Amino acid sequence: MSDGNSHFLMAIGRIDGGLAIETADQALKDVIAAVQRSGKKGSVTVSLDVSPNGEMGFAASAKVTAKAPQVNFGQSFFFMGRDGALTREAPSMQQLGLMDKEKTRG
Repeated sequence: MSDGNSHFLMAIGRIDGGLAIETADQALKDVIAAVQRSGKKGSVTVSLDVSPNGEMGFAASAKVTAKAPQVNFGQSFFFMGRDGALTREAPSMQQLGLMDKEKTRG
């Protein structure tokens, strides 16, 4: 049974001054936001690699990976105005110069 002290949290909290935890925290926020928007599942994985460092020491490094679900975006439709700017309003045939002004009068 654990005495309440987590070796994992202590180790990962000290790698790069806690940057791994900050990175995992932000990744979790981003994945949760994408899960809420998409209704699909995502994941955040935190791994701790440990290797020998001398006769009695160990070196630890962390890796954080996140898999956020893709959010599907809808479509919008636009037209190009005379000045080249995008607009949501369809230009009339006269504005486009496709109809002769004289023919439209009479």
